Amino acid sequence: MDRTRIALLAFISIALAPYVAACFFIHPFGDDFSYAVAGMRTELFPRLRDEYLNWNGRWASNPLLLRGPLVLGIEQGLWLYRLVPVLLMITATFGWRAFLRALLPALSSADLLLGSLLLLLLSLQVMTDLGEGLYWYTGAITYTLAGALSLFVMAFWLRAWRDEWRLTRTAAFRIGLLAVLVAGFNELHMVFMVLLHALLLVVHRMEKGRWHAGIAGALVAVLAAGGVMAMAPGNAVRAAQFPMKHDALHSAMWGLLQSGRFLATWFLSPAVLLFGLLVLANARWISDRLGISPSLSLPDPRWIMASIGILVIAAMGLPYWTTGLLGQHRTVNATWLFIMPMLLVALASLVRLNWRPISQRMQWAAWTLLFVTLLFIGNGGRISADLLSGRFQHFDRQLITRYATIESAVREGSESIALLPLTDPPAAPHYMDAGSDPGFWINRSLAYYFGADDVPVKVEAPQR
Repeated sequence: MDRTRIALLAFISIALAPYVAACFFIHPFGDDFSYAVAGMRTELFPRLRDEYLNWNGRWASNPLLLRGPLVLGIEQGLWLYRLVPVLLMITATFGWRAFLRALLPALSSADLLLGSLLLLLLSLQVMTDLGEGLYWYTGAITYTLAGALSLFVMAFWLRAWRDEWRLTRTAAFRIGLLAVLVAGFNELHMVFMVLLHALLLVVHRMEKGRWHAGIAGALVAVLAAGGVMAMAPGNAVRAAQFPMKHDALHSAMWGLLQSGRFLATWFLSPAVLLFGLLVLANARWISDRLGISPSLSLPDPRWIMASIGILVIAAMGLPYWTTGLLGQHRTVNATWLFIMPMLLVALASLVRLNWRPISQRMQWAAWTLLFVTLLFIGNGGRISADLLSGRFQHFDRQLITRYATIESAVREGSESIALLPLTDPPAAPHYMDAGSDPGFWINRSLAYYFGADDVPVKVEAPQR
């Protein structure tokens, strides 16, 4: 590895370090405790049946939620809980590596490593809610793990396109199985998998004048998996909590508005703009590594951007249709991760044009500016500030003390438990805390987890 690559690896590692360091201070909240309680107190398969009948049909993610690290108890489970974001980042890195290898097969191992780490960093930097996307087990497993696995699905189909759609039945079965698994994590990725395979089927039809049996088979399998989720009786039970659901005009209007909002947020991000500039500045180098045969050509970037628009509108409209609300930003995070590979293909299409290269000095200036942006602006800036200011460390100590307080009160048979409110919590991953109402669902989940089922637990400031 030459000096330039060593310098870039150092730059990327420094920018990624705060995201990894934060894992040592995160804590579970909300649904983490409630799913852990369900996993600790019920058998797995009966509980999965209850989830399907009374809450949702997410057959791939629910087992992971009901058998998460916290089932082992807070002392043994917390360190495993903190390991999960690291494992998710590693999985996403391998997913990006697979995708880059399919897109740019002539890349060296060193360049694949640099590229995959940089794309991981870019995905984290632009996440709308870093807590829901990485540090909150329930949200990250349901959406971010599905997104990381989607990278492998897209990498496979990109390689199939390079091979002019020549697929063995075994290969088609394997990728179809992975696509089905991704579709089982949540409703959004189910829609994404259906749209992706439908688009691939149409593209192949336009290129070859016939339908591709492997793609069609994968699409049918994904539709079947989606049907299992969509027909879950629990969907109706959960939807009953949202009176504004199934309003077509409301869903269309707000879906379009939110699509414009987040497309602007993503594509006008300084980090994304600088990344795009650096890609185009190295157009000749990247074009040499595309390795596309004369019989193939990358899709028109305008069609790719149109496809991105369709996916984003579907992703924003789906929550409004099912709940009447945008809901949590975990779906926005998942959408960004899913469209990033499409954006890369669009950039790869553009690099084949004759872009004028910029000087080496200007490129290093752009890299430096990108480094500053990733460290001091957006998620990178917030998480670095949380660590350097000691907010994360203070947050960790407060919650460890809170757990000890609850456990001590339970042992002593206290009739009620009063907890101190958190002071100066970290800004990067938003923490949804318990409140002053013992009947609030987070308060009850916390009480149940520590065995204080009949004891009111509330957060209140001490009286002066």
